[in-house]
Amino acid sequence: MRRLLGAVLVVAVGCSGGTPAVDGGTSGGGATAGGGATAGGGATAGGGATAGGGATAGGGATAGGGATAGGGATAGGGVVFYDGDGGLLSDGGCNVRSGTTLGVEQLSGISAVMIASPPGDARIFAIAQSGWVRLFKNGVLQSALVDDLSNSGRNLTAAGGERGLLGIAFHPEFSTVGSSHRGKYYLHYTSSSTGASVVDEFVLPPGADVTPVSPGPRRIIVVPQPFTTNHKGGSIEFGPDGYLYLALGDGGGDGDPNDRAQNDFDLLGKILRLDVDGDDFPGDANRNYAIPPGNPFAADGGAPEVWHKGLRNPFRFSIDATNHIYIGDVGQSYWEEIDAAPNTPLLNWGWDDREGAHCYEPDPGCLTAGRTDPVVEFSALDAGWHAIIGGQVYRGGCFPDLVGRYLYGDFAAGQVWSFRLDGGVATENRFELGGVDELTSIHETAFGDLYLTRRTGIFRIVVR
Repeated sequence: MRRLLGAVLVVAVGCSGGTPAVDGGTSGGGATAGGGATAGGGATAGGGATAGGGATAGGGATAGGGATAGGGATAGGGVVFYDGDGGLLSDGGCNVRSGTTLGVEQLSGISAVMIASPPGDARIFAIAQSGWVRLFKNGVLQSALVDDLSNSGRNLTAAGGERGLLGIAFHPEFSTVGSSHRGKYYLHYTSSSTGASVVDEFVLPPGADVTPVSPGPRRIIVVPQPFTTNHKGGSIEFGPDGYLYLALGDGGGDGDPNDRAQNDFDLLGKILRLDVDGDDFPGDANRNYAIPPGNPFAADGGAPEVWHKGLRNPFRFSIDATNHIYIGDVGQSYWEEIDAAPNTPLLNWGWDDREGAHCYEPDPGCLTAGRTDPVVEFSALDAGWHAIIGGQVYRGGCFPDLVGRYLYGDFAAGQVWSFRLDGGVATENRFELGGVDELTSIHETAFGDLYLTRRTGIFRIVVR
């Protein structure tokens, strides 16, 4: 079993001839990480190599130990740091900066698995796998916890393996004055008592920084898990349609032993789509949601919550303002993949018939009809990618030359790459940053700034 150890997060991804060294070691039974990986139509991974049809990776900037960036600031730990202010202004605006050469600025040294912001809200909320939610105001970490699912009075979740607090999302009307949904946010976590995947709704009153203990959270959904440790998925996101999307892995075990990802009646190995403003199951305490119109099995033929199928462990996904979905699906043994397409119902991403665009079960002779190919894949054996981290499309106003590029990376390879999706094809796929080991997310704020999280802290991605 390949496992990636860091922070508390352990991303189990499969078997490939031995356990890889995470930091600068070898991977996949001796292949060296970060060199020779093919991705996005022939682009070659690794600092200084070519990417995206011959363009120089990372705009020619060096990534890795000793790189220099931002007018002489030396990169720490191999990450390219920018020594300016990144263009942010005290009123929340920014000085527009052209260019595509990227760096990062550290917001905080706390270890978080992702950040997010409510619509129209300048605050940044960070979550940790251990169960806490923390708040930044004007870039300053507040001392009080917004919430803590692991405290002794609640003990809702506990970190371990791929378990714990994994995702956060805010109701589209979180900031709407007069709305009954004002202040509502949602946490996806694994239950400390049963191991099930759970989404709960919490309410943060207007002007408050701490979630009241009473009346407590409202349960949205509980999905039982067959194994206790891995393939839990992670992200939850509201789409432009106002519905909540939940990514769930196949439940664990090598090769999806119970074929859950292709079973239309099983919620595991899927993207679910829920209407959290309604309740079609008033007699079920573990199903407090309605089924949106347009869900492929809303009437019959499968579980009504299912939106997409055929996923192994979609730890991070996002839905762009254009209603395109981007999914980072962690591979089994050989291939890490980014899936991207218009967010239409019942897309089948292929697992466990295929891993990436390659037959998995059986090999050869797997089913291919109706399966959607990934737009990018990386070889675990050649590139050292072992746990792909899906990211987001940049839609902010500070860096106009970055607008429309999708940024993503890998927990083990310590790299961030980007591409543009054009006609269903990942174009200009290129290396952007190196030394970003133990990456757990790339996520936007309410104003489109992208932040990455890793064991050593929270960092804003900037043009330098």
